[in-house]
Amino acid sequence: MIVLGIDPGSRKTGYAILETNRNNKTVLDYGTITLTDLKSMPEKLVRIFERVGELFEKYSIETVAVEAGFYGKNAQSAYKLGYARSAAVLAAALKSVEVVEYSPRKVKQAVTGNGNASKSQVKYMVKNLLRLSGTNSMREDEADACAVAICHTQNSSPKDPSDCGKARYKSWKDFVEKNKPLIVRSTVANRRK
Repeated sequence: MIVLGIDPGSRKTGYAILETNRNNKTVLDYGTITLTDLKSMPEKLVRIFERVGELFEKYSIETVAVEAGFYGKNAQSAYKLGYARSAAVLAAALKSVEVVEYSPRKVKQAVTGNGNASKSQVKYMVKNLLRLSGTNSMREDEADACAVAICHTQNSSPKDPSDCGKARYKSWKDFVEKNKPLIVRSTVANRRK
């Protein structure tokens, strides 16, 4: 199975492609989609969409695992993160590839055993699990994307369909239907401004 892990962001979006055979995980590629040189959100979304599309052209991706947004007190950040995630999900949905979403806590727990692990702990464990100990240049976004892909490989055969740590989408319409409450809240909040 070839899994594309995505750590979405409005400034940097990390990605990682893992191939799994039984218990063996091989890193095929990882990197960062840098968005800091672009000013407008539409330009950033186009870059994410196009770059994820290029990954589909290069690899036979079977599943996309995306880290779900962490919705803190800053609504503006949550909107931007949601937009970035949606651009990546759309690129996958248009290829008719299953998209699975994992909470940040679930991803950290899968990689480190601790749902409250720091970014440096996640990066350390990712490098060890994937035998990348000599790779000093891995960025946190890339390590997070690897962690999302690892989390999916550990959860790819769902034991409990009611697992709230992940959400599965079979199409763009399915994604919109399952996220309608968030979309409605975002729309209402934007109209109030």
